[in-house]
Amino acid sequence: MILLHLDFLSALLYAAVFLFMIFRTGMLQWFWASIALWLGISVLGAKLMPGIWGMTHAAPLFIPHFYLTLGSIFFFIGHWNRKKGGNGWQADPEHPLLGLFAVSNVSMTLAFVGICALVHYCFSGTVQVFVFAALLKLYALKPVYWFVLQLVLMAVAYVHRCGIDRQPPSTFGGSQLRLGGLAAMLMQIAVTAMLLAEIGR
Repeated sequence: MILLHLDFLSALLYAAVFLFMIFRTGMLQWFWASIALWLGISVLGAKLMPGIWGMTHAAPLFIPHFYLTLGSIFFFIGHWNRKKGGNGWQADPEHPLLGLFAVSNVSMTLAFVGICALVHYCFSGTVQVFVFAALLKLYALKPVYWFVLQLVLMAVAYVHRCGIDRQPPSTFGGSQLRLGGLAAMLMQIAVTAMLLAEIGR
């Protein structure tokens, strides 16, 4: 039953927790942009795939990270500034967890797009089909993997900033962002390889 499905429940929990945090901190543009994207994708999908996709179906709820990542443009417009001296960026210091969340969303998404581009240019035929199937599984069909990887990325960034650099978690350096993107890519490649092994069984 879909309501007991781990991926579905994790997607609902992910969306509920972060939307609540965004709403509670008053970042309403980010909040409403994410909701509007979900509604828009649901309505468009209902027209393109009637009976499979729509507001009354579970499928659009499997990708809350997609809506929240696109909606986070308002976070970066209003709560993301270049530090004095140009040696990094400063997110909203009052809500460091949301800063980590927004940055990890973008890092994860850019890494995923990069992997898709590499797969397109490096593979062809059946191999490409299988790899893209595993990537689709990672992003949309079994998003619990995505959520876990993102939480790991957020935790590593927090420990690195607070435990090693002794700086607030709301500050981000250029090298930290690059390493975060690389870590996101490597973790996604590892999970994709695991999912490929499952498909091959």
